[in-house]
Amino acid sequence: MNKKVTVDLSTELAEGFVLPPAGIPTEVLQQTVIPETGVGFHPRHTMDRADDVLLPIITSAYLACGLHSGDPLVLRRLIPTLLENEIQIGAHPSYPGLFNFGQDRIEMSQEELVSVFLYQFGALDGVLREFGQRIRTVKCHGTLYFDVTEKEWACAAMIQAILAFDPEVIVIAPAVSGTLDQVKASGLRVTAECYVDRRYGANGRIVDRSHPRATLESAERAVAQVLGVVRDGTVETVDGTMIPMAADTFCLHSDTPGADAMGKAVAAALNGEGIEIKPTTGLF
Repeated sequence: MNKKVTVDLSTELAEGFVLPPAGIPTEVLQQTVIPETGVGFHPRHTMDRADDVLLPIITSAYLACGLHSGDPLVLRRLIPTLLENEIQIGAHPSYPGLFNFGQDRIEMSQEELVSVFLYQFGALDGVLREFGQRIRTVKCHGTLYFDVTEKEWACAAMIQAILAFDPEVIVIAPAVSGTLDQVKASGLRVTAECYVDRRYGANGRIVDRSHPRATLESAERAVAQVLGVVRDGTVETVDGTMIPMAADTFCLHSDTPGADAMGKAVAAALNGEGIEIKPTTGLF
């Protein structure tokens, strides 16, 4: 590569519980189904995670703020470890949706969504203050991640909340987003994201987890996807075609099967290419 390239490697953390969610023991919630929807307690709350392997590799982490997963003690126990590893901390806000892990759209007004954002920023910020730290980035979770990048009103709610909370916060958005210009016009900084472990459709959006090829199945595939975006500005879709994609931050879910091998392989491949790995703030 002719010029120095810098990227960020990230993951999503603080998903799970120490305290009983809503005061209900986790083992009770795991046996509970909502009659009206048939939705049960989501398995991703308790899945095996490769956090310990990824922490020495990643440079940024987005922390669940309690509405789709996580609780105060999860945050309080995790944050010192992130600081020891010099990992930049961001918020990972969601629609309120404990049972379906933030995958459902909760109908609300723009002003109500502003409050949902601010509530979650405050939860994480309150714990971070003990350590003299602050939220550096915001990356939405689940359905909210897509809504703020496809719906102008949802994006406007996110912008309003961040400007009220801290205009220095950086927005993490999908590389293909209909509202990138809206965020940029607000004066907020934005970094485009590609996933290490998820496959993309022809529209540039990650395919739904119900798709049989929703996740990449090997470390080799993950390396090819990341290097393809960094070097060539393209990504292979689930139907085998190549589409343009430019990104500066690459996220790997730590509960994806094989995430430990993927993380190690991607970091080694980037280092081998002379690509520097830095936190999001180092990309500007």
